[in-house]
Amino acid sequence: MFDALQMTAFAAAALALAGGFALGALFGRKLVADLMAMVQSLESRLSSVESAVTVAGAAAIAHPAAAAQTQHAAAIEHHAQATEKLAGAIAASAALAKPAAK
Repeated sequence: MFDALQMTAFAAAALALAGGFALGALFGRKLVADLMAMVQSLESRLSSVESAVTVAGAAAIAHPAAAAQTQHAAAIEHHAQATEKLAGAIAASAALAKPAAK
């Protein structure tokens, strides 16, 4: 009788182990699939954040270049006006010097 009780307990343990393994395999696959979906979702969100940061960084870098270009254009315009004034002064002094040379 003791052997039969031990064999019944062993069979019950084996059956529970087999059932646990089968359920674990089924739910494990579902769990792994859900985890992979969450990881892919996280990767896509991280990718979108990275691209947004890259675009914002490029815009921040481009902005000082545009400001420098505007300052450069203003400096060239100022230099052109100064050159025109100098040319006018030279022409006026040349016009004053011509009658004296005659």
